[in-house]
Amino acid sequence: MTLMDSRSNAYRKLFRSGLVLVLLFVGYGLFLINRSGSGGSEAPSAAPLPVLRTISSMDLVDQAGEPVNLQTFRGQPWFANIIFTRCPGPCARMTQKMRQLQEALPAEASEVQLVSLTTDPDFDTPEVLSQYARKFQADTRSWKFLTGTKEEIVRVSTQEWLLVMLEKGEAERESPNDIFLHSTLTVLMDGLGRIRGTYEILEEGQLEEALADLQRLLQEAS
Repeated sequence: MTLMDSRSNAYRKLFRSGLVLVLLFVGYGLFLINRSGSGGSEAPSAAPLPVLRTISSMDLVDQAGEPVNLQTFRGQPWFANIIFTRCPGPCARMTQKMRQLQEALPAEASEVQLVSLTTDPDFDTPEVLSQYARKFQADTRSWKFLTGTKEEIVRVSTQEWLLVMLEKGEAERESPNDIFLHSTLTVLMDGLGRIRGTYEILEEGQLEEALADLQRLLQEAS
Protein backbone atom coordinates (compact mmCIF):
# COMPACT_ATOMS: atom_id res chain seq x y z
CA MET A 1 0.00 0.00 0.00
CA THR A 2 1.42 3.43 -0.94
CA LEU A 3 1.52 6.47 1.34
CA MET A 4 -1.25 8.01 -0.77
CA ASP A 5 -3.40 4.90 -0.30
CA SER A 6 -2.80 5.01 3.46
CA ARG A 7 -3.82 8.65 3.62
CA SER A 8 -6.89 7.97 1.49
CA ASN A 9 -7.98 5.16 3.81
CA ALA A 10 -7.39 7.35 6.84
CA TYR A 11 -9.48 10.16 5.34
CA ARG A 12 -12.30 7.71 4.56
CA LYS A 13 -12.26 6.43 8.14
CA LEU A 14 -12.30 9.98 9.50
CA PHE A 15 -15.22 10.86 7.22
CA ARG A 16 -17.18 7.76 8.24
CA SER A 17 -16.48 8.45 11.93
CA GLY A 18 -17.57 12.05 11.51
CA LEU A 19 -20.76 11.00 9.71
CA VAL A 20 -21.62 8.53 12.45
CA LEU A 21 -21.05 11.20 15.11
CA VAL A 22 -23.32 13.63 13.26
CA LEU A 23 -26.09 11.05 12.91
CA LEU A 24 -25.73 10.00 16.54
CA PHE A 25 -25.87 13.65 17.60
CA VAL A 26 -29.06 14.20 15.61
CA GLY A 27 -30.69 11.05 16.98
CA TYR A 28 -29.68 11.81 20.55
CA GLY A 29 -30.84 15.39 20.10
CA LEU A 30 -34.30 14.18 19.10
CA PHE A 31 -34.26 11.82 22.07
CA LEU A 32 -33.53 14.72 24.44
CA ILE A 33 -36.09 16.99 22.77
CA ASN A 34 -38.70 14.28 23.15
CA ARG A 35 -37.89 13.76 26.83
CA SER A 36 -37.92 17.52 27.43
CA GLY A 37 -41.17 18.02 25.53
CA SER A 38 -42.97 15.10 27.11
CA GLY A 39 -41.68 15.63 30.62
CA GLY A 40 -41.47 11.85 31.11
CA SER A 41 -44.30 9.48 31.92
CA GLU A 42 -45.50 11.69 34.77
CA ALA A 43 -46.36 14.62 32.48
CA PRO A 44 -50.01 15.75 32.38
CA SER A 45 -51.96 13.59 29.96
CA ALA A 46 -53.41 16.68 28.25
CA ALA A 47 -49.97 17.98 27.18
CA PRO A 48 -49.39 17.27 23.48
CA LEU A 49 -46.31 15.39 22.37
CA PRO A 50 -43.81 17.41 20.31
CA VAL A 51 -43.74 17.03 16.52
CA LEU A 52 -40.11 16.16 15.74
CA ARG A 53 -40.41 15.58 11.98
CA THR A 54 -42.97 14.87 9.27
CA ILE A 55 -42.13 11.86 7.09
CA SER A 56 -42.49 12.53 3.37
CA SER A 57 -42.63 9.02 1.87
CA MET A 58 -41.47 5.40 1.99
CA ASP A 59 -41.74 2.51 -0.46
CA LEU A 60 -41.10 -0.89 1.15
CA VAL A 61 -42.50 -4.44 1.35
CA ASP A 62 -43.42 -6.55 4.36
CA GLN A 63 -42.69 -10.16 5.35
CA ALA A 64 -45.57 -11.33 3.16
CA GLY A 65 -44.24 -9.46 0.13
CA GLU A 66 -47.02 -6.86 0.34
CA PRO A 67 -46.22 -3.21 -0.45
CA VAL A 68 -46.02 -0.82 2.50
CA ASN A 69 -46.02 2.97 2.31
CA LEU A 70 -47.17 5.89 4.44
CA GLN A 71 -50.76 5.32 3.42
CA THR A 72 -50.56 1.87 5.04
CA PHE A 73 -50.44 3.57 8.44
CA ARG A 74 -52.71 6.52 7.71
CA GLY A 75 -54.75 7.26 10.81
CA GLN A 76 -52.81 4.72 12.92
CA PRO A 77 -50.05 5.36 15.46
CA TRP A 78 -46.99 3.16 14.96
CA PHE A 79 -43.67 2.34 16.53
CA ALA A 80 -40.64 1.70 14.30
CA ASN A 81 -37.04 0.56 14.64
CA ILE A 82 -34.25 -0.81 12.43
CA ILE A 83 -32.66 -4.26 12.86
CA PHE A 84 -31.20 -7.11 10.81
CA THR A 85 -31.84 -10.78 11.46
CA ARG A 86 -28.21 -12.03 11.52
CA CYS A 87 -27.15 -9.18 13.82
CA PRO A 88 -24.61 -10.35 16.44
CA GLY A 89 -25.37 -7.33 18.63
CA PRO A 90 -28.51 -5.77 20.14
CA CYS A 91 -31.11 -6.62 17.47
CA ALA A 92 -32.48 -9.71 19.20
CA ARG A 93 -32.92 -7.76 22.45
CA MET A 94 -34.56 -4.90 20.54
CA THR A 95 -36.97 -7.35 18.92
CA GLN A 96 -37.74 -8.92 22.29
CA LYS A 97 -38.49 -5.44 23.67
CA MET A 98 -40.74 -4.76 20.71
CA ARG A 99 -42.60 -7.99 21.43
CA GLN A 100 -43.02 -6.87 25.05
CA LEU A 101 -44.33 -3.57 23.74
CA GLN A 102 -46.84 -5.38 21.53
CA GLU A 103 -48.00 -7.53 24.44
CA ALA A 104 -48.38 -4.46 26.69
CA LEU A 105 -50.52 -2.45 24.25
CA PRO A 106 -53.84 -1.53 25.89
CA ALA A 107 -57.03 -3.09 24.57
CA GLU A 108 -58.26 0.27 23.29
CA ALA A 109 -55.11 0.61 21.15
CA SER A 110 -55.98 -2.16 18.69
CA GLU A 111 -55.12 0.08 15.72
CA VAL A 112 -51.50 0.61 16.84
CA GLN A 113 -48.90 -0.90 14.48
CA LEU A 114 -45.28 -1.95 15.01
CA VAL A 115 -42.61 -1.85 12.32
CA SER A 116 -39.13 -3.39 12.17
CA LEU A 117 -37.12 -2.42 9.09
CA THR A 118 -34.12 -4.53 8.11
CA THR A 119 -30.84 -2.88 7.17
CA ASP A 120 -29.74 -6.07 5.37
CA PRO A 121 -32.01 -6.59 2.33
CA ASP A 122 -29.59 -8.92 0.52
CA PHE A 123 -30.02 -11.50 3.28
CA ASP A 124 -33.35 -10.50 4.86
CA THR A 125 -35.83 -11.50 2.18
CA PRO A 126 -39.56 -11.51 3.02
CA GLU A 127 -39.25 -15.25 3.70
CA VAL A 128 -36.37 -14.74 6.16
CA LEU A 129 -38.26 -11.93 7.87
CA SER A 130 -41.34 -14.12 8.14
CA GLN A 131 -39.27 -16.83 9.86
CA TYR A 132 -37.75 -14.21 12.16
CA ALA A 133 -41.23 -12.97 13.09
CA ARG A 134 -42.28 -16.52 14.00
CA LYS A 135 -39.12 -16.98 16.07
CA PHE A 136 -40.11 -14.04 18.25
CA GLN A 137 -43.81 -14.98 18.25
CA ALA A 138 -44.72 -11.66 16.67
CA ASP A 139 -48.36 -11.04 15.83
CA THR A 140 -47.90 -9.96 12.22
CA ARG A 141 -51.46 -8.63 12.03
CA SER A 142 -50.08 -5.56 13.81
CA TRP A 143 -46.30 -5.97 13.49
CA LYS A 144 -44.70 -5.65 10.08
CA PHE A 145 -41.14 -6.68 9.24
CA LEU A 146 -40.05 -4.59 6.27
CA THR A 147 -37.43 -4.71 3.56
CA GLY A 148 -36.83 -2.97 0.24
CA THR A 149 -34.04 -1.72 -1.97
CA LYS A 150 -30.79 -0.72 -0.30
CA GLU A 151 -31.25 2.85 -1.47
CA GLU A 152 -34.77 3.14 -0.06
CA ILE A 153 -33.82 1.51 3.24
CA VAL A 154 -30.94 3.95 3.73
CA ARG A 155 -33.15 6.90 2.77
CA VAL A 156 -36.04 5.93 5.04
CA SER A 157 -33.78 5.07 7.98
CA THR A 158 -31.53 8.11 7.88
CA GLN A 159 -33.49 10.86 6.12
CA GLU A 160 -37.05 10.08 7.17
CA TRP A 161 -36.76 8.40 10.58
CA LEU A 162 -33.43 10.14 11.39
CA LEU A 163 -31.82 6.94 12.66
CA VAL A 164 -28.18 5.94 12.30
CA MET A 165 -27.46 3.26 9.71
CA LEU A 166 -24.00 2.66 8.29
CA GLU A 167 -22.53 -0.41 6.62
CA LYS A 168 -19.14 -1.36 8.00
CA GLY A 169 -16.15 -2.02 5.80
CA GLU A 170 -14.73 -5.54 5.93
CA ALA A 171 -11.69 -4.37 7.90
CA GLU A 172 -13.96 -2.83 10.56
CA ARG A 173 -16.02 -5.98 11.21
CA GLU A 174 -15.39 -7.96 14.38
CA SER A 175 -17.18 -11.02 12.93
CA PRO A 176 -18.65 -12.03 9.53
CA ASN A 177 -22.13 -10.89 10.59
CA ASP A 178 -20.96 -7.62 12.16
CA ILE A 179 -22.12 -5.76 9.06
CA PHE A 180 -23.93 -2.63 10.21
CA LEU A 181 -23.69 0.14 12.74
CA HIS A 182 -27.24 1.28 13.45
CA SER A 183 -29.35 3.11 15.99
CA THR A 184 -31.11 1.27 18.82
CA LEU A 185 -33.79 3.96 19.08
CA THR A 186 -37.48 3.13 18.70
CA VAL A 187 -39.54 5.90 17.10
CA LEU A 188 -43.21 6.71 17.72
CA MET A 189 -45.18 8.02 14.72
CA ASP A 190 -48.70 9.40 14.66
CA GLY A 191 -51.40 8.68 12.08
CA LEU A 192 -50.21 11.62 9.97
CA GLY A 193 -46.70 10.20 9.58
CA ARG A 194 -45.09 12.57 12.09
CA ILE A 195 -42.37 11.54 14.55
CA ARG A 196 -43.74 12.22 18.03
CA GLY A 197 -41.27 10.40 20.30
CA THR A 198 -37.97 8.51 20.42
CA TYR A 199 -36.95 5.90 23.01
CA GLU A 200 -33.77 4.01 23.85
CA ILE A 201 -35.95 0.97 24.33
CA LEU A 202 -33.14 -1.14 25.83
CA GLU A 203 -32.78 1.28 28.74
CA GLU A 204 -34.72 0.76 31.96
CA GLY A 205 -38.05 2.59 32.03
CA GLN A 206 -38.09 3.49 28.34
CA LEU A 207 -40.67 0.88 27.35
CA GLU A 208 -43.02 2.26 29.99
CA GLU A 209 -42.39 5.80 28.78
CA ALA A 210 -43.16 4.76 25.21
CA LEU A 211 -46.48 3.28 26.36
CA ALA A 212 -47.30 6.41 28.36
CA ASP A 213 -46.59 8.62 25.34
CA LEU A 214 -48.73 6.36 23.17
CA GLN A 215 -51.64 6.91 25.58
CA ARG A 216 -51.19 10.66 25.27
CA LEU A 217 -51.11 10.35 21.49
CA LEU A 218 -54.31 8.33 21.51
CA GLN A 219 -55.99 10.92 23.74
CA GLU A 220 -54.80 13.66 21.41
CA ALA A 221 -56.39 11.92 18.42
CA SER A 222 -59.70 11.20 20.16
